[in-house]
Amino acid sequence: MKRIVYNILLGNILLSLFPALFSSCSDEEQFTVDKNAQLTFSQDTVSFDTIFTGITSTTEVVQVYNKNSKGLRITNAKLESGGTSGFMINVDGQNGTSINDVQVLKKDSVFLFVKVNIPTSSSMKPTKLTDKVIFTLENGVQQEVVLEAFGQNMQSLQAEVLKGDKVMTANELPYVVYDSLVVAEGASLCMKEGTTLYFHNGASLIVHGSLKVEGTLEKPVVLRGDRLDKMFDYLPYDRLENQWGGVYLSPSCQGCDINYADIHSGNYGLVCEDVKGKVNISNSIIHNVAGYGLYLKECETLVTNTQISNSKYDCVGIYGGTADFYHCTMAQFYPWKVDRGNAIYVSNYIGEEKHLVQSVNFYNCLATGYADDEVYGNPGEQALNLNFYHCVLLTDVNDATYFHDCIGESKDAATYKEKNFMTFDTHAYFYDFRLDPISVARGKAATTYSALYPVDRLGVERGEKPDAGCYQTQEP
Repeated sequence: MKRIVYNILLGNILLSLFPALFSSCSDEEQFTVDKNAQLTFSQDTVSFDTIFTGITSTTEVVQVYNKNSKGLRITNAKLESGGTSGFMINVDGQNGTSINDVQVLKKDSVFLFVKVNIPTSSSMKPTKLTDKVIFTLENGVQQEVVLEAFGQNMQSLQAEVLKGDKVMTANELPYVVYDSLVVAEGASLCMKEGTTLYFHNGASLIVHGSLKVEGTLEKPVVLRGDRLDKMFDYLPYDRLENQWGGVYLSPSCQGCDINYADIHSGNYGLVCEDVKGKVNISNSIIHNVAGYGLYLKECETLVTNTQISNSKYDCVGIYGGTADFYHCTMAQFYPWKVDRGNAIYVSNYIGEEKHLVQSVNFYNCLATGYADDEVYGNPGEQALNLNFYHCVLLTDVNDATYFHDCIGESKDAATYKEKNFMTFDTHAYFYDFRLDPISVARGKAATTYSALYPVDRLGVERGEKPDAGCYQTQEP
């Protein structure tokens, strides 16, 4: 009895499913050869940002729609070049330079995936490559998607150790660093104006010898990550932190002179530990890093006309040693964590270990950020030899032990924190730390110190009413 009931139920289920199955098969078989029925593409041109030759790009995606009431058959989808251009395609899961028999059901879509690996050439400048994906439909209609990319030749440095003196110039192919670039003890690295070093994820510049950066206002030396593409249309990876390591000066380093450098988007900016020689930094930017912007442990340092901004840890962290800062902007607006460090942190200790500050001074500087207090000193049991002169600071400046003719930012002022600056785009992570014309930092610096550095980081004359920080507001 149970078996009879079970068979009846099974028969009824199959009978109920049969029309649906038949209808589904029937729908799939309804393909049109009407020449008016065509495909629609989510984009008709796939453009890659500049790509280093010999390195496969990320994948771009095009959605291929059939918005018609019947299915379409793609008899062939092929690269016009036959695969010689360096572009690679995948259509509906099939790889190749020529792909056959792809069905796109009515009101449905398939995907076109595109990558490119551009062959090396002898050109110093980026070269443009183009190709097309040509879709031939069963109805004889041909449609195309244009492919284009720029390829840049480069010099690959794989775990390179410089044991002698090395000079890098902008007249050479760009350098791409893998597994770090190490300057051995006794060796030196000099980077001339316009030089750019691209570092792969995790790679750093490690200096045991000496470092000299000779950038200019028009042609700074740039140290950055090697990703040239974008996360989104509006957001290049170059604006994100932690794209590479950073610059590390070891205890054996004989010192460094850095002028007009742009160090950004690393795991850290510049870390200096017990450096034997003097560390000089001028007219530079350290921006957007996942650790310290500038970390100084037991160093002798001079920093002038420099912007240090958006660091997960302190923008400037000083532990012992001596340091003088003239006309610097420390802006702590790191966007990815709320437990970010300070704009300025000065301490006699690292944990329980003493590193007594001999002398640290800030002249005509600007320090601000998201927190209620962006300047922190940790004297411990020892006196902290720290002084601020004619600075604008987001902190309480009433203690005459440390603060001399300084201005404390007030939340009641017209400009406060990020409102001090020209551009502050937290959506696209784009910042311009030049002063807004109504910034509280305008005209607050002392001519006594600005006379030592009469032009700002961008070459603007400071004149008789110098602004605090590394940028002087230009009069209309």
